[in-house]
Amino acid sequence: MKKLKKFIHLLKEYNNDRKLCKGSPVKLFNFCNMKRPEEVWFYNFIHNEFSGKLTPKKEIAVFSVYGTRAKIKLNRSPVKIFFTSENIDNYYEYRDHCLNDVDLVLGFENLHNQNYLRFPLWILYFIPQSCNHGDIRKAVYNMSHFNYESTPFRKFCSMVSSHDGDGIRPAIYHSLSEIEKVDSGGAYLNNTSDLKELCNDDKRLFLTRYKFNICPENSDGDGYVTEKLFEAINSGCIPIYMGSNNNPEPAVINKDAVLFYSGPDSLEALKKQVAELHSNEKLYREFISQERFLPTATEYVLDTISELKKRIKELL
Repeated sequence: MKKLKKFIHLLKEYNNDRKLCKGSPVKLFNFCNMKRPEEVWFYNFIHNEFSGKLTPKKEIAVFSVYGTRAKIKLNRSPVKIFFTSENIDNYYEYRDHCLNDVDLVLGFENLHNQNYLRFPLWILYFIPQSCNHGDIRKAVYNMSHFNYESTPFRKFCSMVSSHDGDGIRPAIYHSLSEIEKVDSGGAYLNNTSDLKELCNDDKRLFLTRYKFNICPENSDGDGYVTEKLFEAINSGCIPIYMGSNNNPEPAVINKDAVLFYSGPDSLEALKKQVAELHSNEKLYREFISQERFLPTATEYVLDTISELKKRIKELL
């Protein structure tokens, strides 16, 4: 009886996911808080690039980690893709990356498998889904070059987080608060309503009001780089970061344009560096005016998206 109830519940969840993509040959399963399929980068990307090749017999199903893996087995789409933006050490049933259950796996880790392509989360946040090379080049250029004169006045430092699991965020927050108030707009250590009341929960708009942004990853793992670092960069902040062994996206990020936390012993030096930049307008302008990306950044993004397009085309 328990197994039957469990299966009925699974079937209900599975059908609810399918209904969200009703009428589309692209189906999405286990995506976090998805209300409309158009909210998901992959849905738009696949439609934009392969609309003429998709039919009910050539349906593509894309799965993520925010739900049961059993939906993959239940699905009968001829092409299955698994994507994770999360450190799957925290998602036990997905620890093998579903490499034997799907046709293509996308994630942040540097795995060597013919069915795997490294495709980090931050691309979904900042790169146009149209795959137009001109648009991509423009997006990368605009993020790399910050016009300081466009926002001459900024407050000190911000943090937006819903939680902390390893003590890094409070350590940085309390240390930098000795310089000046750090505005925490998220649920964790919240001390300002500006994110909600002045910025209508628009994180980017909130960050554009500050010189610095505390943005460490939830965990430190090789290759694990989410949107956090890129949100700070895209908002014109100096990122205060920890993640990917403090070598994030080595083909993309100019590390000289980022401030790094590297453990409790680094806090005092980090605080001193932030205080100096905050109090010295000339030094701050010099730091913020650096190109945030390396010369290889644009080609890296173009190559990654082109490879994704090639892989899906081969599967179809």
